[in-house]
Formats: sequence, structure tokens, C-alpha cells
Amino acid sequence: MKKNTKATRFYHSLTTRYNVYFNGNENYKEQLQIMEGKYEDDYTLTRIYMHPAEAYNNPKATKPTGSFDRTIEKCQKAIQLHSIKKKPRRDPKKMSDPKYREYVNRDEYNPFIHNAWRLMGKAQYYKGDFLSAAATFVYITRHFTWKPDLVAESKLWLARCYLAMDWVYEAEDVLNKINNDGLPESQEDLFAAVNADYLIRNEDYKQAIPFLKTAIKAEPNKRQRTRMNYLLAQLYTLTGDNNAAYNAYGAVIKSSPDYRTELNARIRQTEVFEGKDINKVIKGLTKMTRQAKNEEYLDQIYYAIGNLWLSRNDTAKAVNNYILAAEKSTRNGKDKAISQLKLGEIYFNQRDYVKAQPCYAEALPLIDETYPGYENISKRSAVLDELAVHAQNVELQDSLQHLASLPEEERMKTIQKIIDNLIAEEKKAEEEAKKQAYLDEHQGLQTAMQNNNGAKQPTIPTMNMGNGDNAWYFYNQALVTAGKSEFQRRWGRRKLEDDWRRRNKNSFSMDDFAENKEEPAEEGDENKGGGEVPENGEGGTPPELGENVALVTDTKNPQYYIQQLPLTPEDIENSNEIISDGLYNMGLILKNKLEDFPAAIDAFNLLDKRFPECEYLLETYYNMYLMYMRMGDVAAANEYKNRIISRYPESDYAVALKDPNYLENLRNMSAMQDTLYNRTYEAYLKGRSDLVHGYYDQMKNKYPLSELMPKFMFLDALSYIGEKNVEAFKEGLKELLEKYPDADVSPLASDMLKGIMQGRSVNTEGGVARGMLWKIKLGSGVDGDSTFIASDSIPPFILDKNVPHDLVLVFATDSVASNQLLFNVAKYNFTNFLIKDFDIEIISFNEISMLVIKGFNNFDELLQYRRMMSGEKGVQLPEGVRPVMISEPNLKLLFEGRSFEDYFNFMKDNRNAYEE
Repeated sequence: MKKNTKATRFYHSLTTRYNVYFNGNENYKEQLQIMEGKYEDDYTLTRIYMHPAEAYNNPKATKPTGSFDRTIEKCQKAIQLHSIKKKPRRDPKKMSDPKYREYVNRDEYNPFIHNAWRLMGKAQYYKGDFLSAAATFVYITRHFTWKPDLVAESKLWLARCYLAMDWVYEAEDVLNKINNDGLPESQEDLFAAVNADYLIRNEDYKQAIPFLKTAIKAEPNKRQRTRMNYLLAQLYTLTGDNNAAYNAYGAVIKSSPDYRTELNARIRQTEVFEGKDINKVIKGLTKMTRQAKNEEYLDQIYYAIGNLWLSRNDTAKAVNNYILAAEKSTRNGKDKAISQLKLGEIYFNQRDYVKAQPCYAEALPLIDETYPGYENISKRSAVLDELAVHAQNVELQDSLQHLASLPEEERMKTIQKIIDNLIAEEKKAEEEAKKQAYLDEHQGLQTAMQNNNGAKQPTIPTMNMGNGDNAWYFYNQALVTAGKSEFQRRWGRRKLEDDWRRRNKNSFSMDDFAENKEEPAEEGDENKGGGEVPENGEGGTPPELGENVALVTDTKNPQYYIQQLPLTPEDIENSNEIISDGLYNMGLILKNKLEDFPAAIDAFNLLDKRFPECEYLLETYYNMYLMYMRMGDVAAANEYKNRIISRYPESDYAVALKDPNYLENLRNMSAMQDTLYNRTYEAYLKGRSDLVHGYYDQMKNKYPLSELMPKFMFLDALSYIGEKNVEAFKEGLKELLEKYPDADVSPLASDMLKGIMQGRSVNTEGGVARGMLWKIKLGSGVDGDSTFIASDSIPPFILDKNVPHDLVLVFATDSVASNQLLFNVAKYNFTNFLIKDFDIEIISFNEISMLVIKGFNNFDELLQYRRMMSGEKGVQLPEGVRPVMISEPNLKLLFEGRSFEDYFNFMKDNRNAYEE
């Protein structure tokens, strides 16, 4: 290597080629054969990989087998031992020859060593070390410039490395430069493969197809050629050329692939089948279901049969086969998910949301974010979880009303048929359980015989799930079933949420504000004013069943079903209320969350037709107006606009729609309402009640349907306190609660109004900001009301400087950027206290918020921190933030119902003790 002569060049070339390089190349071919032959492609993907090596860049994909470390090691050894860098002795007579000058200026003189570099780059690529491979190919392009074919090939491999790392723009740049510089004929096949990969990643499938076909013809490996044909079929499918896709899948089948690939190709053929006679294909697939070797693939076969029936728009038979596909799935993977999603999509398009919901719910956990359309699937599944609840209510109540309307003889026949089906299903389930137990027993015996050490397997204790009278309630299936049935009969199917009993999730009832609340309810009155569950005590029964009527829990007793039917006028009225509630909420969900306007319009029309006096009609008409405007049907939109104005002339909707500039106001509302609210809030804090009332009137006239209207109404009502007009304050709160029972300020307004009705006095002294902020009591319930004077019944604050203390930065909510304040304090703590660790938390109580800094062992520690924080290098607190030093026991008293003003008075009285 230290000499550069003809002999040394020949020696190192020969040794490289037939010794080190040869061994590395043999390992390379062997491992590449393993990788391409044994890798199991994920056929659930819209596009499989062109080569298994691409899977290395996907952390969730199955990694290919094959180790190229030995190849890389041999190439490195060849370069280390046989690379000749020394310049040859120059012949002055030849220096005028350009070729000779180029020769003596080379960086490498071993005429075979470039093969080692190229092989090492390829091995690094197939190993998945794309960055190292790219560096290797860059080196080749710079140091072997006298070999144009090698340089072109290396650039193509460089582009392939970039694509494998998803560096698409870098790959595009390399490919463009190759085209501009001229592509050697020897590299046309490699260019076709790399360019096809580039176009596929850019989703330019039509342009990619001819390049991929060229690459397939040039591919020497049979298994890899089959894989690329499968990808070609997928590209034809994506471009809508079903006939070409069908033929490409046929080419995959004819290439004698492994059974798994062949089966998936046949299944995908059913998705693009456009032939006239499907019976022959279905007959062949049905025959496959009876073959033992297909037991593991039954789900895919039934899925394929479903596809064929769906291609003929026979959704009934398609649904049956998709159901079988889900039932026969043994792997619970993507194959099952695909069947469930196809089934769910059919149900969804048929607007059968009750059946669609479990399909999506079961499929979603079986796929991941890489699955095509995952985001839309996840969104639809979440919406269906909510939509199905209301759809179930409508279906259940309709069926119960229909059954209740039948003549008694026919009704009893229907109920008996339900009971007979139930008995048959239980018998079938029992037989299946016995069969499974028998199989499990024999499998256990076989396992024990195969276990050489004869160790006894531990048994897992099972909890008693009996239905005897002594079983715990939730393990007593009869009681659970009866409870569910009775609940649904009274309340319908309800979403799992707080305040499930209320269709309007407000925290009050106007009955709570009646002037005379001292009269006790008459015995036997049921559930007035709030829709609460009757508290009958343990073992009690609903009032409408009667005190002496036993609740039937036996599902084989006809009375069990009869007691659920709406047979009385009251029951029918309650059932109709559940249906109207369900239809209205279905319409809202379809409109707002799915933007399926035709389905939403159908739901609203059905509500209008069946319940013309329904409480939801005003909102229904307004939503219909908005949808028709979005759809461009101005005539239909104006029809609902006129209905609102004529039937509900005093409503906010009518006031808004009468304005000829309503749509323009609606477009500008988002920006304008925020500005106007900020002005209103500032005026409220400054005690300018006249401005607050003016801004409220402006908002009410121009944007009566704004989502901020409850906040404007609340500030308007609170402003009357500064004017000492308690009656106007009370009326303002009542109007707010009647119009916006679900608003975020409604619970606080409700507590205030309850306090007034209970005779509590309103504090009108000290101005708006002082009286309404520092007098706020932070506890819940009426005692948490920020409007009323503190009660002497609340425990007093405690003077103790040696207990843990906190620093509380108090401010009016929405007046300070709380996140910025949190960041500034955290940055200060991190910079100045390397050892001491402080906990920081933001707590909000409606209009008052606080940032609590914890971690001080006593008052003296907190005082030192407070002095440092207020120094030159401390934290500049925004205007409106008040720091409060308080012990943890006293902070707890604040949360239980005391106000900050109470604490300020306490500190004033004990100033001397804290200054010692």
C-alpha cells in the first residue's frame, strides 16, 4: 500500500477481489435473499413497501431479518488493507496528456477497491443504517469521478437512502441533477426503481406506474418481483383502474408466491372485481372456507366474499359476510379491524348508528396512527359513542310504544317469542360452554403429558358469580338486569356523565327560587323539580309501580317485559320526551360534529313532524336555517327564517334574523365580541356600571346569539350591586338562568340567587372590585357565594408561624395571563434555587384565580423568599396580582368558605405577632 506500481496495484486488486471482497459479497447475497424472501409484508396497508429495508424507518413496522454486519466488516477490512493512496511516479513526458494528468491526480489507485465501497454502502442501506450508507455513496461520488457509471449509480443509491429517511426534497434534488447531467444507459433500471419510489411517496401514482413496471422487469429476485407486482396492483387501485389492478393481482397469484401472499392477492381481487359473474368466484371462496389450511384465514375469506356482494350493491349479504369475518377472526388484528370498519361504514351510511358504533369502537384499538384514514376513523368513532346513545333511546322507546299499542293477545305472543329466543340462546351458549370445557380439558391433558417435569400448574381462584339471594348486588345478574331495564324505562339510555338525570345540565331549578319554600312536599309526590332518582331506601321500588308491587326480575317471566312498557299517559309522555330529546341531540351531533347536513335535516324534520309542540323547535328551526344557508339553498333557509320570526317573534333568534345584515354580523362576530367583552370587563372592574349596561345593550342588539352573551348578562347583573339595586341584580340573574342554564357562569349565578331567596343580605359597600373580588368566599355551595357577607359560623384563622406556609399570588380571572405568570415564577425559581424545590399550581374559582407556590417549612422561610422575589433580580408581578403569605391550615380555611378580606383583617389584627 505504500508503493504504487503496476505490480502492487495488481496484487491488491487481486487480493481484494478474490479474498476479502468475495467473502463479504457472498454474505451480502445470502442475507439479501433471506431479507427479501422471509419478510412478511403488512397487506392491510394501502401501499406495501417496495423493499423490506424501508420498514427500518417505521418504528411500528415489523423489522426484516438478515444481518449485513459481516459484509460491512469485510468491506472495511478490504479498504483498510488494500486501498492505495500513494501517488505513482510521474512521467514528465505524459503530463501534457489530460487523461494522464487526471490519472495522477486520483485519490485511489486500487482498480477494484471501488467495488468494496459500493458493496459497503448497499449493505449499510439494507441494514437500515441509511445515514451511514448516504455518507458512503457521497464519498464514492467525490473520490471516483473517473467512473461516470459508478458515480451515477452511487447518486441513485444516495437518493434511495434519502427516500428511506423521508428526505424527499433532497432525493428530488439528486434525481433532477442526474437527469440534467445525463443518465448512463447501464443505470436506467435502477433509476426506474428509485424514481418510482420517489413518485409513490409523493402520491403521484399514475406517473409512478410505468417506472415501477420497468423496475419489475429488471428485478432478478422472484420474491421481490412478486412484492413489486403487489405494489403495482395497489397503485392501479389507488388510480381507479380496477381492471389493471385485478390483472396485477393475478400476476402475483401466477408467480407461485407463499400461501399468505396468494390469499391476500385473491382477497384484494374481490375489492376491484368488475366482472359480471361473481357466483363462480364466490363458490371458489366458499370452498376455501371448508379447507383446514384456511382456518387461520377465515376472516379474510369471508371479508372477500362480502366485498363481492358489496360490488353488486347487495348490502344484506355483504353485511352477513362481514359479520362472519369478524366472528371467525382468531388473531384480533388489523384483518378483523378491516372487516369491522367496512361493516361500520355500511351501517353508518344507512344511518344505523346503533349498529355502527360497536363496529368502530372494536376496530379502533386494533389499528394505529399509521392506518390509512386513522384520524377520520378515530373522530367518527368518538362521535358515534355519543350519537348512538340518543339513537338507542329513540329506537328503544319506539319499539316499546309499538309493543304497548298492540292488542294484548298479539303483545303477549311477541313477548313469548322474545322469551323463547332467550331460552334458545341460553341453551346454545350452555352447549358451547360444555364443548369448550371438554376441549380445554383435553388440551390440558396434552399439555401435562408434554410437560416433562410434571409440575402442577397453579389454579387461579375465581370469584363467585352466582345469582343466589346472598350474592353481592353487582354479581346478581337478575337484579342488575332488572335495574338496567327499570332505569332505561324511566330515563332512557343516558351517556355516562355528571348530572345524567338532567336533560338541561343546569345546577338549579326555578322551583328553588320560589318565594315560599317552606311547604313540605306531599307524601307520594314523585321527583318534582329536578328529575332526581327517587330515594326509596334499600329494596325500595319506583313510586309508579306502587309500594306493594314487587319488581319482577326474571327475564323469562312475561311480567318482566310488561312492566317496562309505557301503558299509562304519564309513561307515554315520558317516553315521547326521551324520543324528542334523542332526535334533537342526534340532529345537533350530525350537524356540528360530523357536518352530515342531510342526515341532520332528516332528524330535525322527524322531530318537527312527530312533536310539533316540542320545546326544541326554536333551536331546530335555527339550525335548519344555518344548514340550508351553508348548502346554498336560500329559499329553504328563508322558509325557516320566516317560521322563527312568525312563531317566536320575541326570541333572540327572531331579533337577530330580522336584521338585514345578520349574516355579515355573524361573520364579524368572533372578532368583535371579544373586543367588546374586554371593554365591558374593564368597565366593570372600574365600577363604571353605566358603560357595562351600554355595552350589554349593544351586544344584545347586534349579537344576541353570541356564545359570550351569558358572560355579558352576568356582568350586567353584577353591575347593579354597585348601584345598590338589589332587585335589578336579582332579576338579571333570573333571566340569565332561564336563558342559559348550561353556561359556565350559571352555577355561580344560581348560588347567588339561592342566597337571596334564603334571606341573605347583599354586600353593596366598598365598590365593585373590592366588594366583588376580595370578598369572594372560595367554598362551594351557598357559602361559596361571592356576593354575600361572611358568616360568623366559619372557623377562625389560626396564628402559627412554624407550620408550612405558601405564597399565593391572587388576581382576577381573565385579567392576567396566568400561563405567563407561571412561566416567570418557574424560571425565577429554577435560576435562583438549585437545591430547593418548589411546587407551583394554578387554582381558579370562577372570577378569582391564584398561583400557589408551595415548599416553605415556616413563615420565616417564606418571608425571606418574598423579599428576594420583590428585589431587583426578582419577579415583576403584573398589575392586579396581589401576593399573600398564608399558612397551609389557613389556606385550607379559605377553601372551606373564608374570603381573602377575612384573612387580611386577621393579618391586620395580628401584625405585631408576625413582625416579631
